[in-house]
Amino acid sequence: DALPIYRVTVLDGVDLAIRKGEFITLVGPSGSGKSVLLDIIGGLTQATGGEVQLDGRRITKPDPKTGYVFQQYALFPWRTALANIEYALEVRGVAKAERTATARHLLSLFGLAGFEDRFPNQLSGGMQQRVAIARALASNPEVLLMDEPFAALDQQTRELLQGELLRIWGKI
Repeated sequence: DALPIYRVTVLDGVDLAIRKGEFITLVGPSGSGKSVLLDIIGGLTQATGGEVQLDGRRITKPDPKTGYVFQQYALFPWRTALANIEYALEVRGVAKAERTATARHLLSLFGLAGFEDRFPNQLSGGMQQRVAIARALASNPEVLLMDEPFAALDQQTRELLQGELLRIWGKI
């Protein structure tokens, strides 16, 4: 027996303009399209209609000006905390010395100085997510998309990291 295919309209009539420096939060029930919208904005998923623009350019694939933090930490398990952050700069051809300096600065900002040589499995969930956020910020993106970045954390760690993110956002 074949399963029936259902077509569901997830996003319709979305018109959103975000100004530089704004912090926008998407709120809605599970399955309402929040993650889909972020994936479309980030160029990870193609919209079936309409378009997304960044600085007047149509976004059809991931853009180097956009950083993304996923619900799951998405760190490379074979790379240390330092090397995970450096990766964002490595793929852009940034020199090793500059990559390391930037990554160390971000580790310090996120309260992770001294954990540079730890692998993801040696870090707590909150520490892993801080590394993931630091990696997303390393390339100084114009747009930072965060898809429920604290969902997998306990309430105390989630509240701590939310405050920490706002503090760091003010310094960048």
